[in-house]
Amino acid sequence: MNWLTNITALVIVAPVLIFTVTFIVAQNITKRTPKAVKQSADVTTFFLILAVHFFMIVLFDQSFLLYIFLFLFLIGILFVALYAKSQGVINFQKVIRGYWRICFFAFAILYLLLFVFGIVKSLLLVF
Repeated sequence: MNWLTNITALVIVAPVLIFTVTFIVAQNITKRTPKAVKQSADVTTFFLILAVHFFMIVLFDQSFLLYIFLFLFLIGILFVALYAKSQGVINFQKVIRGYWRICFFAFAILYLLLFVFGIVKSLLLVF
């Protein structure tokens, strides 16, 4: 294995490790599970986005970074428009926090789907 493969594997596994460690630390500090989950999600989102990018490179031998940025941009536009329509006034702190958590949810789903796809693809290559 070369160093690039090792880094790729580390980046793909990092979100799970970071979420777990952050959750344990936040749970011990706050003693409140919902707050610990939210804080862990906030910390892990960037690493999930990065992991999805690397997952796509590994699985499809192609970078989809432009599409990931486009997806992030469209989520942002949609979230701000829906927030403005429902609230009338935009509270930027709430909008950014909500956007970041929606990104966590969306990329966590993509991460899991790519993980399952990778397992199925590997099994099909073996058999």
